[in-house]
Amino acid sequence: MGFQDDWIMRQIEIITRYVVRLVFGRDDTQYTMEVTDGISVTDEIHLEIERLLKEGKICEAEDFLFDNIQFTDKYVELAVDFYKKLNLMTDEELESHDFSRDEVFEGYIDILTRLGIPVEQFVE
Repeated sequence: MGFQDDWIMRQIEIITRYVVRLVFGRDDTQYTMEVTDGISVTDEIHLEIERLLKEGKICEAEDFLFDNIQFTDKYVELAVDFYKKLNLMTDEELESHDFSRDEVFEGYIDILTRLGIPVEQFVE
């Protein structure tokens, strides 16, 4: 792992702490499925993204996330969880699935911007 990739990983961690604190008022979050009578739309999106990630289809999972954008806190939680998982992957894992650390960062900034979360201070 090079210096640039290590820097990007740290930036993603900083952005995650910032977003979680801003939106949820706490230090960390991970997506949790809602306990209701049925499965929510966000839960369905989460399950499909998890399936795609298990199959190594990172690009498809990210596209699915963007294609199903919703402007709710639960969706922010889903997006944060998705990019945290990508950030925990090694560079080799990402590259083996035709994805890069830069794409993780750019996608994260893009989805947060679309959700109306101010992240311009993290972009050079």
